[in-house]
Amino acid sequence: MDLLLTKNPIINSLHANCINDYTSKYFETATQLNIATGFISNESIAELRRLIEYRKHTLNLSLFIGMNYIDGFTKLQYDAVKELGEKLIKNDLGNVYVSPKAMFHGKMYSFLKDGECLGAFVGSSNLGSFIGTSQNLIESDVFFEADSGMGIHNRIIEITNILGESISDAKPIENFKEPTTALLDGFEYVEKLNREETAQCLLKGSQNVVRIPLKTEDKSNLNAYFGAGKVKGRFSKRDYYEVEIIISTKIPNRSLLPNKEDGNFTVITNDGYKFECARQGDYGKNFRSAHDLKILGRWIKGQMENAGALKLGDKVTEETLRKFGKSSLVLTQSVDKDFWILTLE
Repeated sequence: MDLLLTKNPIINSLHANCINDYTSKYFETATQLNIATGFISNESIAELRRLIEYRKHTLNLSLFIGMNYIDGFTKLQYDAVKELGEKLIKNDLGNVYVSPKAMFHGKMYSFLKDGECLGAFVGSSNLGSFIGTSQNLIESDVFFEADSGMGIHNRIIEITNILGESISDAKPIENFKEPTTALLDGFEYVEKLNREETAQCLLKGSQNVVRIPLKTEDKSNLNAYFGAGKVKGRFSKRDYYEVEIIISTKIPNRSLLPNKEDGNFTVITNDGYKFECARQGDYGKNFRSAHDLKILGRWIKGQMENAGALKLGDKVTEETLRKFGKSSLVLTQSVDKDFWILTLE
């Protein structure tokens, strides 16, 4: 047994292992992953789907979602988990279950290989934290190895059998949670301005404008998530909302933007978020949010999702942009040159 803590500089002195110290190898070797969790996030759904695809039909998944059926799904989430369940059933790889009877808020996970338990986890980590897509939360979990984890595994199965119903058999949901328009609330490195502050900033726009077309390459730009994993040769976290926008040398007014040698610069979005961006790569061709690539991606893709133009976990295509009705990232320099106003057009 091992008490696990999230890797965070604030608690490095505790010298604790984290979930990823164990799961990184189990994602490669397990033949069965069992999950009983409370809530699911957009990112965790996309990442589970990517894990199943990465394992090429050699990993069976049982996913029990204990809170969302009663507490509420967004339509985006509901459609995505239904699609995942249908895919698992079709390929004889497991199923997705929900809880119509009671709200289950536990967080339990087990990995098996050929019927033997590799390890099991119980603790505070919701699915996003477990699979590595959450914000900067400090979680605490207990790890049980081999035979000692089999009891946890059995409990997951029992809980799923008692409380769970296949999402394909459960009464269809008709009333959904409204999708959040506060796309970056809770993100580290992001400041939310009030309405008055936002309005004052937007009034400071100058004539210096740079329009960057949104590109739909398969594995870069808005679709960086679909590129190679961050660790070559094995499954490693790629956040669905990570993006890096390529700034072509042919873009008018490109030279107005700060160079990568100038360091980070401040942007303020038309919906009142303030964060830092930067240019990276050869000749500063990559435009990205500083500190966390998810910030810019969540702001762009979240708007596409809310507009019904992008399904959770899907690639951004030309058809996505057509449905969205916007195809450019627009940066307008403030008259005092202290920040850039960020919009989509």
